[in-house]
Amino acid sequence: MTLRIALIGGFGNGNLGNDASLRAALTAMRTRFPNAEFECICDEPRVISQRFGIPATKIAMRPSGVLRHVDTLLLRAPSGVFNWLRAIWIARRFNVMLWPGTGVFDDYRTGPLGFPAQVFRWSVIARFMGLHLVFLGVGAGPIINPLSRFFLKNAARCADARSYRDAGSKEFMQSIGVDETKSLIMPDIVFGKPVDAPPPVRTAPPLTIGLGVMSYRGWRIDEKVGQDYREKLARFVRWAEAQGHSVRFLVAEPSDTRALTALQAILADDVDRGGDEMMVLRDVMDAICGCDLVIGSRFHVLIAGLKLGRPCISLSYGPKHDLLMTAAGLGEFCQPADHFDFDLLTRHVAAIAAEPARYSANVSDRVAEMKARVLDVQEQVFVQIAAKFPAAQHHPATA
Repeated sequence: MTLRIALIGGFGNGNLGNDASLRAALTAMRTRFPNAEFECICDEPRVISQRFGIPATKIAMRPSGVLRHVDTLLLRAPSGVFNWLRAIWIARRFNVMLWPGTGVFDDYRTGPLGFPAQVFRWSVIARFMGLHLVFLGVGAGPIINPLSRFFLKNAARCADARSYRDAGSKEFMQSIGVDETKSLIMPDIVFGKPVDAPPPVRTAPPLTIGLGVMSYRGWRIDEKVGQDYREKLARFVRWAEAQGHSVRFLVAEPSDTRALTALQAILADDVDRGGDEMMVLRDVMDAICGCDLVIGSRFHVLIAGLKLGRPCISLSYGPKHDLLMTAAGLGEFCQPADHFDFDLLTRHVAAIAAEPARYSANVSDRVAEMKARVLDVQEQVFVQIAAKFPAAQHHPATA
């Protein structure tokens, strides 16, 4: 038999971290199941098909124009019914459905009828149509809306296997009533993908600081939070350059170009600090290779820095950042992005600048352990799939 695997999630929409998770999962599964057929269920099928060379279909459909307004007035009931029927028809093609990485179980910047409803729909359909449903190294929490919580909790209960990218995600799902006794914890799935050896960091100041610029306006979108964030970043740039450091802007999503433009307007100078839009995570990593220290709010900007052995400082908008940094041995270098403490940020930079090579070596050691754990959990998941579909050809794991 041919193993037919659906990789599903918020892919192709400009989130480089999400697409990096898809690439990591697809690479691992193609190695383990070389004769399997893959298809992606995602936000932007055309982008994914061009970038990954696999068929893709849209995760949900909504009408446009006047019909969209009518659909909204009817609480999305017409599009909801259509999407349920459409998902049932599409799911018939597969025997495995896998959500690879990303923050699946939260309602960040979405209402309950958006992504949470999509996760619920596909999970319920997978369960009742007999698909092997896996959530692999996903993130969870917080979930603010009660209806979102209902959708996501019951979606999780449909799975044959769940693993989470940090202990906090597993604990959060337990706290909302999901039995996680058998669930595993692994680092972010992207850590499992190998990288070329990066150049070493400088051993002493001045440093080149990679500054991730994010279009951040708080968990529930507050323009005052966004303005404060940008003004403090501009103040930091001036401080860092006055200390002799160089600053290179890292723009990891298309929406972040607006924040970069606003930040440059505040700085009001002609200094070239980079900031070209990056299309894939590899572009981010290429830029970080020229940096000695990374400061970021985007989760996968931090992951890119850590994978390259760069000490990082997190301006966090969720628990996942702090848990990641703690796992990398950098838990002391975190603070919330909302109204962050400028003086604390400068102290963090000064501490790392005093001995960057030591911090870099420690990060590299931790990341090697994280990679090994990702590969171990992935293999456990793949063994379950191979056992359930023994007629499908697959390659056993290699040491």
